[in-house]
Amino acid sequence: MKRMKKTIRKQLSIRYQFFTKSLLTNCLLLLIPIMTIGPYSVIQSSKDNTAAIEKSTYQTLHQLEKSIELLYSQIDNAKIYFSSNPRVTLQMKKAFNENPLSLDSMKNIENLSLYFQNLIFTDPYIENIYVYYDNTNNRIFLPQKGRIQSINSLEERNFKETYENSGKKDFWMEIKQKKIPGSTASTDVLIVYQRLYTRFSSKPSGMIAFEYNLNKMEQYFQTLLLYSDQTIYLIDSERNIIYTNSKSHDCDSELTSIYTTLIAKKELHLFDMQLNGMYNKAAYLKSARNNGLTYITYTPSNEIYKSTRSLTGTYMLLMFSGIFLSFVLAFFKTNKEYRYLNSIIDIFSNPEASQQHFDQMPKKARNPFEFIMLNIIKLFLEQKYLKIQASERDYKMQILKMQALQHQINPHFLHNTLNTIFWEAIRLTSSENSCSTMISNLSAVMRYSIGDHQENVKVKDELGYLKTYLDIMKIRYTDKFEILYMVDDSCTIYPIKKMILQPIVENSIYHGIKEKKEKGHIYIGIRRIRKSILFYILDDGVGIAPEKLLKLQEQFNDNSAKSSSHIGLTNTNLRLTMTYGAKSHLRLKSIKGKYTLVYFMIPVK
Repeated sequence: MKRMKKTIRKQLSIRYQFFTKSLLTNCLLLLIPIMTIGPYSVIQSSKDNTAAIEKSTYQTLHQLEKSIELLYSQIDNAKIYFSSNPRVTLQMKKAFNENPLSLDSMKNIENLSLYFQNLIFTDPYIENIYVYYDNTNNRIFLPQKGRIQSINSLEERNFKETYENSGKKDFWMEIKQKKIPGSTASTDVLIVYQRLYTRFSSKPSGMIAFEYNLNKMEQYFQTLLLYSDQTIYLIDSERNIIYTNSKSHDCDSELTSIYTTLIAKKELHLFDMQLNGMYNKAAYLKSARNNGLTYITYTPSNEIYKSTRSLTGTYMLLMFSGIFLSFVLAFFKTNKEYRYLNSIIDIFSNPEASQQHFDQMPKKARNPFEFIMLNIIKLFLEQKYLKIQASERDYKMQILKMQALQHQINPHFLHNTLNTIFWEAIRLTSSENSCSTMISNLSAVMRYSIGDHQENVKVKDELGYLKTYLDIMKIRYTDKFEILYMVDDSCTIYPIKKMILQPIVENSIYHGIKEKKEKGHIYIGIRRIRKSILFYILDDGVGIAPEKLLKLQEQFNDNSAKSSSHIGLTNTNLRLTMTYGAKSHLRLKSIKGKYTLVYFMIPVK
């Protein structure tokens, strides 16, 4: 009982060690990238958001100032136009006080209306322009209508009353609601007033007012905002709100709270501001004009850093998911490794019954335990595998020998017979002749070919044998072909298997040049390419048909020993691959009626 408990505690201890090690490894692999990239991404996102709101805020303030400055410039131009043209002022006063209006005054009013109508038609925000000079006829000038008329409408009466009750102010603004003609709806308008003075006079003689469609201006202001919850305030020098998109129910109280914070802050400088229990990024810009506006904008921080908070949440989720996944992977990996450990113990404890473990093993090791078990299997099967491999090699060699014997007869008989014919040819002509030369060459070919074809010879010896063989073929096929050698002499000292080139050249003669009507050429080339030597035989014979070429290429690539009309090539290919490896197999290219190229490469030691 105690021994069993001890064994169980030992097994649990091993499991715990496996689990701890696996857990730490998984945590390092999963959490290090997350903990490295996550904080950096959050910090960088925060910096990018801060830079974006700062840039956006400054652009918004400048664009607001630019749009309002355009409004100021229109008022300034109208004021300068009247004050710098006394003749126009006199004509206006005359037209306001004439009763009835003369023809000259009507023409002058029409000409003056063109100036203001151009402003109305080119500026999408201007609704109306009103011009008023002191008169007893209760008249007002409406440039958009191109005439001076009596004050009739409520807007016109309000305009005159505002002028009369303005006190000492020369410039001011006010917001009013105006009914849309032909509808019960109304729109907000911004009216900008400017007193008019004659030259060298300190007493105002009239006033001009520009009426702007505030709803259209608001649409433009909204395009300047980067965030949906971004708020802007436009206030005058007396802290009256000219425009705001604030959603607060008490904008005046909100502005008072904001303004007290602005006083201590630097202009065009982004600062933190708490408003209604929320943190905001705020900035302001004050116009350089005496009667200019102050532009304020602020954005809730939670809106600015929304993407940063989302990224932080994603980062935390990934981190906790990584920890959970590490536990799960460590649990399954521990169980799997422990099963492998038990299997290894079973194999060594009872090798005869280990076949069941071999059947369950994968082809490749995925962990150290599988590696150990695969090596155990290798030890069991290695001897049998080597025997099978040696048998296969002997079988291939036997095939080569049998194919060679099919084309051979007793070499001693041939040698003796050729020697007898050689001397008989000399006796008949009393000197050497083409017949004796051919027999001598054939005898040399026989002597070279007798022996083990797996013997290594130098490249220059193989070329010597090849030239002797070709001398015989030239006598057989007089003026049928020409041989051109392109051999790098530095390559001739290296070893090569005996009678490798001759079957390829023979194939070129019988299957390429022989069938050609005109004289052919055979190019034999040898050159060095890095750590290999390239051998190639090129003939300009009849070529090989595409179907046959494809079949031969497949045989060479598969290292097949199937017999065909090109038995010399297939034998040579098999010898090359068995000696130098699969990369040295014959390569064949050909175009029917043009050429055939056979080449291979052998490594240089």
